[in-house]
Amino acid sequence: MSILVVGGGKMGMSHLALIGRYVGKSQVALCDTKRVTRMVFRLLGYRTFASVDDALRRLDKVDGVLIATPTPVHYGLARWAIAQKLPFFVEKPLTLDIIRSSDLVALAAQAGVAAQMGFVLRYVATFRHLQTLVEDGRLGAVRGYVSTMRGNVITKALADTDWRGDYMRGGGCLNEYGPHIIDLCRFIFGPVAQIATATEGKTFCTRADDRFDVQWQHVSGIEGRVEADWCDAAKRKSVIEFTVDFEHARVRVDNSAVEIDWHLDASLPQAVRDELDAPVRQPNVGFYLRGEEFSLEIEDFLTACLGRDFHVDPACRNGKAPDLADGFEVDALIDAIAGKAGLK
Repeated sequence: MSILVVGGGKMGMSHLALIGRYVGKSQVALCDTKRVTRMVFRLLGYRTFASVDDALRRLDKVDGVLIATPTPVHYGLARWAIAQKLPFFVEKPLTLDIIRSSDLVALAAQAGVAAQMGFVLRYVATFRHLQTLVEDGRLGAVRGYVSTMRGNVITKALADTDWRGDYMRGGGCLNEYGPHIIDLCRFIFGPVAQIATATEGKTFCTRADDRFDVQWQHVSGIEGRVEADWCDAAKRKSVIEFTVDFEHARVRVDNSAVEIDWHLDASLPQAVRDELDAPVRQPNVGFYLRGEEFSLEIEDFLTACLGRDFHVDPACRNGKAPDLADGFEVDALIDAIAGKAGLK
């Protein structure tokens, strides 16, 4: 039994370490085209391969594939996994071409291959709690919301050769921050029906965006605004925030806390208020590395690959893992926003 991680960059290294703790280092292998990367991980005790075909030939059995490569090669690797009938996980975004993204959804469905997207913010406890508040209706109807994602990723002008500054190569705030915040809005408030306005702004990038601002309406009728900026010097790391106006309260949520400001005329029993005001509990995980959310998405993936439950916390067995259809929907929204904002 082996899980094959493809791509030895920051995300691949993180996934490799986590999976090794869940199934054992001898049961996870790395595939990377760079010889020096393979040498480093081999010294750390991992089996390494130059290509996925080589790994498939030499490993006794491959039970799943985790794709953590640059986005332009996601499509080919995902098609390979589908052809081999292997469950796979792919980091965001799915592809840079909505036709290819749609093709992967159809191929995986036809082959009966399980696939998971790397929308890790779905696993943050506070955002899951907000989704529950929207779904259970105890705070009343949602009247509207604003969501923001800000970070300090780009701090100076980028070289022409740097893909991060080129929208067509997967760079820019919309391609990098967009998948996370867009999927999170879909997860919490449901599918998006239409985009009313979309604008982009530049600070350092010339062939991509450094910030974007979108106003849209969900199928449910809820209207929301999404703002993202990856050049915010006031932030040490990315921070996601929601301000949601409900019928009975205004709710503020970020990566670590939920705050409920009750309206004066809110007619909820005190017992319900006390329950909703209680601190959000972080779930238990089998191994902690970068945050519970990273462990939880790997627990979902390993459960799908290996047919046994890797969840430590029963509350996390909720079947809400993002799939390829979610990846396609997010890619389609990014494409529509880019067109409306003049990025393509």
